[in-house]
Amino acid sequence: MRIKCGLAIMVVGIGLSACVSVLPDPKPADTIYLLRSSVEAVTPRKDAKNFRVDRPTTPTSLQRDAIILSPDGNTYQTAGRARWSEPVPALIQWSFVDELAGHDEFIGVLPTSGVRTTHRVHLTVRNFEAQFDHGQTEAPLVVVHYIATVADASSRNLIGTFAVKSTRRADNIAISSIVNATREANQSALSDIIGWMKTLDLES
Repeated sequence: MRIKCGLAIMVVGIGLSACVSVLPDPKPADTIYLLRSSVEAVTPRKDAKNFRVDRPTTPTSLQRDAIILSPDGNTYQTAGRARWSEPVPALIQWSFVDELAGHDEFIGVLPTSGVRTTHRVHLTVRNFEAQFDHGQTEAPLVVVHYIATVADASSRNLIGTFAVKSTRRADNIAISSIVNATREANQSALSDIIGWMKTLDLES
């Protein structure tokens, strides 16, 4: 009986080890990228204008967290095993709020904050992708194209619109390099928008 039990235990053990050995290897995890701003927050002035930063309007292809690549300027592909930390509209919205925090004459808040604001700013996103304009083996050009609209928060009367396109050439075809170029292009575009906002008559 002892021999039979021992054999049974050995058979069970061998069976379990065989089951473990045939399990598929886990798939590699996606790499998740952030779109952080390098601007440091400052204390707003007492007369700072507060803006509600609306969720940007984007094409359907940009309403997810995929990193978008254009191999020929006419079609889109997504970067495999890499994605943004949030869907692109939320990503840009948060980065705009962060960018505004670096200017003491403005306060940017999200609609979900419930804070009453005097003005609202909205972005329409036309481009937010890496274009392989020199072929798929050469470093792509990141293109960020926004149309900004500023309006009175109460009356919704239009105060002004501004279009900006910012481009950055990635160092190489690596996704990390494309992400770095995207961060730079996005920050440059938002900086230009804020510079334009400073020229607006926000008192009337």
